[in-house]
Amino acid sequence: MKYLLAVDGSDQSLDATRVFEALTPAESLKVLHVVSVPGIPYPAMGADVAKDLAMTVEKAMKEEGERVLNQAESLLPLHPGAVSKQLEMGSPAESILKVAQEEKVDLVVMGARGLGRIREQIFGSVSHRVMTHAPCSTLLVKQPIRKIKNLLIPIESQEDAEAILTFFKKKPFREPCAMTVLHVLPMVDPVWPVGAMIPQDFRKEMISYAEKFTQVLCVELERLGHQAKGQAIEGAPSFTIVDVVKNTKPDLLVLRPQSRSAVGRFFLGSVSHSVVHNTDCSLLFVRD
Repeated sequence: MKYLLAVDGSDQSLDATRVFEALTPAESLKVLHVVSVPGIPYPAMGADVAKDLAMTVEKAMKEEGERVLNQAESLLPLHPGAVSKQLEMGSPAESILKVAQEEKVDLVVMGARGLGRIREQIFGSVSHRVMTHAPCSTLLVKQPIRKIKNLLIPIESQEDAEAILTFFKKKPFREPCAMTVLHVLPMVDPVWPVGAMIPQDFRKEMISYAEKFTQVLCVELERLGHQAKGQAIEGAPSFTIVDVVKNTKPDLLVLRPQSRSAVGRFFLGSVSHSVVHNTDCSLLFVRD
């Protein structure tokens, strides 16, 4: 596995660093910090003074960035694999996406929020942009993770199942996991207002089919050494997934954020967005 760890010195950024205790040692691990120098806030300031101030701020932020990189490296587990550090200047989201593309990484790991109220909004938008546009899978860490034992894996289509299976074949975790593969049948208001008109026998048949659908992925995951069980539930996908997360408290929620079908893009896109903002669970977004 090739990893990119994006750090900014926040608590969740440090939590993202510690998650490597649960991840397979890296073929390569790039630790990245992006320095984004703010604009000078006083337009009336003389050009020379403004330039000196900008250079002073940039120097201080670079020094702080080096400290953040060194701290992150020190928190990695023993024998993490081949580790390198990189300090970039520019937009955090664009820099992370650029390095992920250049390094051809398999997984970007980062905290879901940043430092302070303003930084929280900024870094939140960074993590959301990376989640949406990264060329690879992304792990957003919302709370400390030392071991990854229990996973919840909602799937909407066969494409989702295939993408998730392909990712797990890379053996990203140090230890086998217990996995619940969930399929939500959107047969209730407001997702499917006509759901109440579906005959009960047909509803049972659809649930049975959905359970068999989840079992196909379960079998493949078990072949990789994991424990897996399937579950099919009727409900609105986003609310149902959030409820299951609250009730079962998995270590990680695994989602495929995009589907090629128009209906899939609508359901899964809105589901991903809603789940990100309505659960405290860390999230793994699996790309094809």
